[in-house]
Amino acid sequence: MSDYELDDVDVSVTSGMMKQIQSHVETLRQLQWEMISAEEAFKQAEKKYLEYSRNVMPDLFKNNGLDELKTQDGVTVRVITKTNCSINKNENDRKNVAKWLDEHGASNLVKSECIVPVSQLDKLKDAGITFEKVDTINTNSVKAFVLDELGQKGNPATITKEDLPKGLNFFQYDEMEVLV
Repeated sequence: MSDYELDDVDVSVTSGMMKQIQSHVETLRQLQWEMISAEEAFKQAEKKYLEYSRNVMPDLFKNNGLDELKTQDGVTVRVITKTNCSINKNENDRKNVAKWLDEHGASNLVKSECIVPVSQLDKLKDAGITFEKVDTINTNSVKAFVLDELGQKGNPATITKEDLPKGLNFFQYDEMEVLV
């Protein structure tokens, strides 16, 4: 049982009921403030942690020729490289990335659909039907493909990061991993 259970509230209309309700409202407001403060403290701690984990420690390890370190208390700390990949939402960039994937032998990563107006359904067998082509691209598959093409999966590199098309946001960063 917590200190803010409502078991002690007198539900009959008495002069003290409003005082009890006010007391519980104050408890609710205090709990809300504690929650907001804790969320803000978490955001600040996370920001500091990510700065240290993504910048300070990887640089320290690299400058000293380390990839991994096992501490005296048995904790292993190592540098890992993380990769993010996304495609801009605008249609021109999406088409540009789809074209680039096709040119690099990865057209299987692009799911194309044709949208035909309902008024044209009876004419599907006829030539000259107007349609709209919509490409859907799975960014996780693109990320794996790009890593392979960059030679980061054991195969020789066939492209450089400069070869990536406009609209494909691909970046890598180092981050620390702590294994207990």
